[in-house]
Amino acid sequence: MKKLILAAGLFALSACASQRPKMDQQASPETLRNMPGWYKKPPKSDDRWIIAPATGESRDLQVALNKAELEGRTALASQLEVKLGGLQRRFVEETGLGADATALGEYEQTAKAVISQVLIGSHTREQQFSMGAGTYRAWVLMELPVGEASKALLERLKQQEAIVTRIRASEAFKELNAEVEKYEKRKDAGRP
Repeated sequence: MKKLILAAGLFALSACASQRPKMDQQASPETLRNMPGWYKKPPKSDDRWIIAPATGESRDLQVALNKAELEGRTALASQLEVKLGGLQRRFVEETGLGADATALGEYEQTAKAVISQVLIGSHTREQQFSMGAGTYRAWVLMELPVGEASKALLERLKQQEAIVTRIRASEAFKELNAEVEKYEKRKDAGRP
């Protein structure tokens, strides 16, 4: 189970470390020319909408669109809540004496992100397709109405509150039953 969560976390990190679109390191000049303006400079999220641009590529048009929408929804979810964990290690070693000393250093940083959100009302605001060397690229601008996200969060809090209330009620009934059993035992022993 831990491996699954770690794998999901690492996938989420690679898919959506920030809401800004990532430029493909090997993007062709044609891909850059076909990139829509709203992807290069996405509109700002406001108090009504959370917005996330995304892209996906595949030999199949529908798969390219599905990849882009999934990455977009992941980016939307990361704007609502991201749980981050990180690890940093630093090692410095010095060899030699005095002015002849040489310091060697190593630095390593690892991070993972886990995202779990229900996105009620998320949808594609804009989409565009281009074709490259045997592959399709889909560009999408995903959006999530803030009102729907707020309602979903409120509903989640209400459900958690109801669960806590049920647990407390269950504990109270257990305590009450224990007291009744004690009373019955005392009563059977002839003591009130």
